Amino acid sequence: MPRDALFQNRAIPFVPLGTDRPKAFYLDKASEGYARALDCLASALLFEAGDSRTGQAAVAQVVLNRLRHPAFPHSVCGVVYQGSERASGCQFTFTCDGALTRRPTPAKWRRAQATAASFLAGEIDPTVGMATHYHTDWVLPYWSSELDKIAQVDTHLFFRWRGSWGRKPAFDAPYSSAEIYQHKLSSISEAHHEIEEASALLTGTTENSAETDLSNSAILTQQEGDHFILIDGGGDGTRLAIQGLKECRGQTSCKVVGWDRHSTTYGSPTKPIIRTVAFLYVSDKRAGVEVVLWDCTRFNRPSDNQCLSKQNRRWITFKGDFSRAS
Repeated sequence: MPRDALFQNRAIPFVPLGTDRPKAFYLDKASEGYARALDCLASALLFEAGDSRTGQAAVAQVVLNRLRHPAFPHSVCGVVYQGSERASGCQFTFTCDGALTRRPTPAKWRRAQATAASFLAGEIDPTVGMATHYHTDWVLPYWSSELDKIAQVDTHLFFRWRGSWGRKPAFDAPYSSAEIYQHKLSSISEAHHEIEEASALLTGTTENSAETDLSNSAILTQQEGDHFILIDGGGDGTRLAIQGLKECRGQTSCKVVGWDRHSTTYGSPTKPIIRTVAFLYVSDKRAGVEVVLWDCTRFNRPSDNQCLSKQNRRWITFKGDFSRAS
């Protein structure tokens, strides 16, 4: 019951804040992921703390503390939307309880963005110190007894790890800059719209072609509109699909071909061996084609029809016409 939780929370004593102060965080406005980071942070501030500037500042500090802590992701969007793909796994409740379907007023959204921008430009909130957790005073989560309660801002209670993990030296993880697009935020944030364009590609609706067995030693001849990139294998490869969209935007015919940078046996842009392509994006407006395929030995895709194979490698040499596709 909320009333019982309120009394139990009041009975837990505060631990002295100590002398540790949060490190200021700076993100260049000209960086590729700035707009996405800004809106990820703004969404957390508004949906977690409402329109309270003091509440938003405290939440912003927790997000940036987590970003620098080894226990959490090392990007703003990664921290805020961690676990949001699972109904019960989200770190911030608003990311998985349907709250994002409610559009905030433009004025409130602008104010949240302004607070977020200030924290991405170096503002800190020392009132919550090195806090990495918080909850409202009318709930009593299981983890609260394992952490030190150090502050209260509005109706939120703030906690830090006990021991060395709650001290400033532990907050030394580097920023990853991998601010991925958040589909759930796209209805509010223009910076996250682009993921919508890739939704069909990422849900397995790409078209596979008829069987064509290319030579194991076939070398890819570059055509106009081809882009060759080195990539890192691992994860689900979603960011590569987004990169393909960006590389090919505005081009009538375009192809993005990638190789795993960590293995010399998988070819390279200087030796483009067809059979060792690790990622492929093809777009041709004349033929109405948009295809994205991954090497599923390197990327964990949900469906086999999203995997590169002997049967669909013809797209690697696609020239904009089905009759000429090799």
